[in-house]
Amino acid sequence: MRGSGQAFEAKLIPSMTGFFALCEAHLSREEQELLCGWTVLVPFSLDEEIWLPIESGEFDSMVAGAPEVLPLAEKLAAAIDLPPDTPAACDNLDLGTWFRRRAKEPAGTRTGPWGEDLDSAFYVALFLRAAQHSIRRGCPVVFT
Repeated sequence: MRGSGQAFEAKLIPSMTGFFALCEAHLSREEQELLCGWTVLVPFSLDEEIWLPIESGEFDSMVAGAPEVLPLAEKLAAAIDLPPDTPAACDNLDLGTWFRRRAKEPAGTRTGPWGEDLDSAFYVALFLRAAQHSIRRGCPVVFT
């Protein structure tokens, strides 16, 4: 169902360079690895991440708990003063569409660090909404 909030889908198109710099400025190395390193986000707490080997042997997959990821994403959202009107339901590419089309309008009229680098703000919103979605819907989010 379009706009139902039951799915979570986004295409990672913008550069992540500014986002990684933002993470370095506001998060510890361990926090950065947790926030940016997961491939599966589960809706429950984990004492530590779980590493799963992938058959191809090219890399391992990290499973992280959304309750541990959420405060890290919230910290970044607060640091850039992310607007509360970024889409909460991110199905059907809503988040990317909002940043490509609608965010340009508020960015021009609303001051704050979020509007200075929309690519970084997109990734802050993406990680924030992914953790919120996982917890709210009680489902995993898979980065593919």
